[in-house]
Amino acid sequence: MRSEVDPDLLKVAWVHAQYPQMTQAELARIADVGSQAQVSRLLNLAREKGILREVFTFPADTSDEVRRIVEQSLFPRHNELEAALVERSGELADRRDRAATLKRLHVVPVPRDMPADKALDAFGRGASEIVFDYVDGTHSCMSAWGRAVGATVKFLREGDSGGRPKAFMPVAGEPQNHSPNGVSPSDAASIMAQRWRVPDQALSLRGVQARIPRSVATLDRDGIARKLVAFSQHYKKIFVGDAGERPLIENVGMILTGIGDVSTSKDDPWFRETSEAEDNEENRVLDLTLGNIGGVWLPRPDLEDDAKARAEVDQMNERWLGAQLKHFLRCARHADLNRGRPGVVVLAVEPTKSKIILAALDLINVLIVSYSLAEQLAAELLGPVTPE
Repeated sequence: MRSEVDPDLLKVAWVHAQYPQMTQAELARIADVGSQAQVSRLLNLAREKGILREVFTFPADTSDEVRRIVEQSLFPRHNELEAALVERSGELADRRDRAATLKRLHVVPVPRDMPADKALDAFGRGASEIVFDYVDGTHSCMSAWGRAVGATVKFLREGDSGGRPKAFMPVAGEPQNHSPNGVSPSDAASIMAQRWRVPDQALSLRGVQARIPRSVATLDRDGIARKLVAFSQHYKKIFVGDAGERPLIENVGMILTGIGDVSTSKDDPWFRETSEAEDNEENRVLDLTLGNIGGVWLPRPDLEDDAKARAEVDQMNERWLGAQLKHFLRCARHADLNRGRPGVVVLAVEPTKSKIILAALDLINVLIVSYSLAEQLAAELLGPVTPE
């Protein structure tokens, strides 16, 4: 029988874990729990119960219903925004003949006036507990790269696989000419495998290139470049299949990824690698695409009916050696939150990513965003808040 914990205690502990320097008066206002004395009492109780340590941790016996109540109460328009995103996701899936839809929205409260580096750290602290539950319940997790992914996996607490197989794998290799921001996909897979104490079940693509340059692909009529990449045993297990077995990516239960929009991706090493591999046609990438999810570039919505433009984007993606659009679709279509298959889980912090998120909702099953990004999405989908 469950012994439910007071939701106010959980809210106070969660917010304090993200912003330990916040005054108790400010915390009382944000968590809406009454007086400063009440905050002090709840924090002491949270420490006694082991809920509040370096990061916030939901008690093991907390029901999903209470978890949702705590989360939703920290963003007033949560339910309304989630419903609008689910509806938009279904519309996109129907229009593009895809069967994948958004299933859940999580909002991590990050104050809008916080410096960017501290905001990212705070987001990672808050998102880590959400991501933990999804990873803990699945049999395999594929990880992408980036600052949001790095900030989140850094704060993941230790899990227990219970002796069951739990595989972790990268979504792609690494840039050849640039150092990754945050963590690389292989780094993220390794960190998560260590958290669940199964380091031997982490696959790595360190040293494996992420894409084939266009100049090489044009000359390579025999597919030698792909055959060379498949010489990596881990790449072969993930994407090709080994010893008569299916590729691991065909049955992956979860893909943890950020999402990039072209307006803010110019300093991203993966963007620069793409530009250079496409013969330094940076402007062409900007002209054709809205952004990418896990390395898969998505055409601008106004170019979806332009066969020539779509063909260019498709060819660019074919030269990508990581997970392809078909893999994201397969993972998203088989998502089932009740059966340990979270599907495609996206982490996003900056409000500028609202456009790419709204365009990619038919590839996303779980969306974890910052408070400021949730506000931007709500403004675009629901309009401004109406004064009472």
